[in-house]
Amino acid sequence: MVGLLGFAAFLAIWIGYFIVLFTGKRLPDGMHNFISGVIGWSSRTYAWMFSLVDEYPPFELEPVGYAAEWTENDTKPERNRLLGLAGIFGIKFFLAIPHLIVVGILGFAAFIAAWVGFWIILFTGSLPEGIHTFVEGMLRWGARVYAWIAGLTDTYPPFSLES
Repeated sequence: MVGLLGFAAFLAIWIGYFIVLFTGKRLPDGMHNFISGVIGWSSRTYAWMFSLVDEYPPFELEPVGYAAEWTENDTKPERNRLLGLAGIFGIKFFLAIPHLIVVGILGFAAFIAAWVGFWIILFTGSLPEGIHTFVEGMLRWGARVYAWIAGLTDTYPPFSLES
């Protein structure tokens, strides 16, 4: 099921590149909300897997009241047509490679930190703030990169663990 959801999101993203190229406008609301929901759901799932939240994430694209939330700040109606063209030909992915490399390395470090955190939680009952902040920052960074690749924003993501 999750694989189908990811494949459907991939198709929606690729179709969205054409919409942006030909109209210069934001994706239609349904398509935008679907892609955003998939990114949010995966972010919530990773937050649970890395012990940032205790409650198992609901399998919903827009849950209400869950501890780990995905929100967007970019609501501009216009989109850069060149970024739509770059997405069609895979250039956007290549432009994101520096981010993907760093997020991959940080993701591995976050995995190790979370594993150490599991043991700390076992003996103390809580995750140290430093581990929590680092893993949260890595997840935010990854979500920003994926949102840019998906065309939800035209703003190239910063190289930062900060939100």
